[in-house]
Amino acid sequence: MNGYLYDPHTHTAETSKCGHLNAADVVDRYVRHGFSGLVVTDHLHPEYLSRIDVDHNWDHVMDHYLSGYHASKARGDQVGLDVILGAELRFPENDNDYLVYGIDEQWLRSNPYMCCMSAQEFYDKFHDQVLIIHAHPFREGSAPVQETAVHGAEIINGNPRHDNHNDLALALCRRHPEYYRLAGSDTHRDGDEARAGVVLAERVHDSYAYKAMIESGRFHLWSPEFESFVEADEAMRKGEAK
Repeated sequence: MNGYLYDPHTHTAETSKCGHLNAADVVDRYVRHGFSGLVVTDHLHPEYLSRIDVDHNWDHVMDHYLSGYHASKARGDQVGLDVILGAELRFPENDNDYLVYGIDEQWLRSNPYMCCMSAQEFYDKFHDQVLIIHAHPFREGSAPVQETAVHGAEIINGNPRHDNHNDLALALCRRHPEYYRLAGSDTHRDGDEARAGVVLAERVHDSYAYKAMIESGRFHLWSPEFESFVEADEAMRKGEAK
């Protein structure tokens, strides 16, 4: 493998209700698997706000929300793993999830309650600032894909406890060759980690650099378990290059 392996879809127990691994444990697991970095994409959605926003103070919400990232970053700095800030947003209209990259702590604090708009409203307002990737777009229980509200989609979601229908996500990207095609493990608990990721041409140290790397096309997908999807992505790349 030529390049640097990153997982762009991970969660922490400190922030995500469904996370079962604390931040330091997640980082240590990825070090053992030989990764160069990961992106912390903890959940941010109205249900989260209903539990956390008890005093209707966005900065207090962000203090809690960022706790998983901060713990991950502290451990990553200790062991030499790049830890990058992302987010997984869900809007009130349905249960679809959207991975967002190209952000920092100040961006999150400066855009209060952005997860309370619609997916299309979010895209219309922020599409030229951030990279929006539809997470597991055809997972059982998901609503129809809002195809005009994303820059791309996960064609490989490696979470082993869901029927993700990655084949339908690949078909979606065939219909939209302009989409960025991504892969991630969707790590929540033991056994989820290091199942999918992206191989970057260079190491990146923040969300803006990661976004720029994806937008430049200087990456390849990685997933030993979903090798046929990696091969399909490579074939599409060759076709796009002609």
